[in-house]
Amino acid sequence: MDRELLTELDALEKLVPQWDALAVRNKRPTSSPAWMLGWLRHLAPPTASARVVTVRESGELIGLAPFFVNERGRGRVDYRMMGESLPRTSPLASPGREWEVAEAIGATLEEAAPHPDVIALENGPVASHWSAALRDTWPGPMHPVARQYLIQASPTISLHQSSLDAWLADRSANFRSQMRRIRRQFSAAGGVARMSTTATLETDVKAFMRLHAERWEGRGESSIAARPEEMERLFLDAGGMHVEAHRFRLCMLEIDGRPISAQLFSESGGEVLYFNGGWDERFAKLKPAMLGILYAIEDALLRGDERIDLAPGGQQYKLRFADGNDPVAWTILMTPGRRLPLTAARVTPMLAREAARETAKRLLSPENADRMRRIRNLTKRGHE
Repeated sequence: MDRELLTELDALEKLVPQWDALAVRNKRPTSSPAWMLGWLRHLAPPTASARVVTVRESGELIGLAPFFVNERGRGRVDYRMMGESLPRTSPLASPGREWEVAEAIGATLEEAAPHPDVIALENGPVASHWSAALRDTWPGPMHPVARQYLIQASPTISLHQSSLDAWLADRSANFRSQMRRIRRQFSAAGGVARMSTTATLETDVKAFMRLHAERWEGRGESSIAARPEEMERLFLDAGGMHVEAHRFRLCMLEIDGRPISAQLFSESGGEVLYFNGGWDERFAKLKPAMLGILYAIEDALLRGDERIDLAPGGQQYKLRFADGNDPVAWTILMTPGRRLPLTAARVTPMLAREAARETAKRLLSPENADRMRRIRNLTKRGHE
């Protein structure tokens, strides 16, 4: 196998067709180049630079790890996955070749400059073998020290039925009745559901950003609302690459031509990932968040998709739809060497803070947790 470390955007853009095919085979929507390179262009920290490991066999791309490097204070070097807050990102490999590819990735990172002190695999599937594979195949007599410090539920919807009616037949009578009722009410109000196209993409993304920001106003933190211009450009990049192939699915609910809800989904290889959404609270009685997911389920069933991942977070509206759970985890690997004790000393406080935060979340009711977020946001604004 041939391995290479790429650092320039031009070289990465030449990889797009093969990289994208690998993302489809792995069923990883947000690990596709549309999302990863869009993030690199518009959302990467100013001090960040690409460190993408490619692994080839007989010229064919069989593995890719889209890292970026960002030097922390006092010289600590972190290699993290591009995308940061994008859900369910991970390295990619031809199915069945993960451990071989991991060995090649580890060998490349061991030789990289700057040398990584920490390799972070954030928001990736718990079921993934990547952290274990990188640890166990690392070159040399010592292995990295792995620490998993956060796990989040990610509700999922299986799509083995032939139609929406068949899918609803597997749900409770109360759920079926509620969903059919709000669809009738939406239709009676002149409602129309549609997916974005190339012609509507720019207008629809702007509506999504507005509805999302309005929904989050005063309610807590949103990574989308925090950087609206950059996120809008990311969505336009990803949509421009994938909307015609129905892999970028922005589900719009409209009444009298006016958007009342916008929910974003991304698809690769039959896996549909819910990204986020927003809706007009004046139409709360129509339950736009649930109605949008229902239309997305109907669309996915028509396209023959296998599953919808509702993304990390156990919100009640997600659980009403879900029939499974595929959690995601945050894991770091501290590389062996003379800097390991110093790295461990610097990382330990972060691990302790995350553990304390998760304990607090479990102890607080959803209402109290939301109240604490609002207080924290008000405090931040008071200091600005």
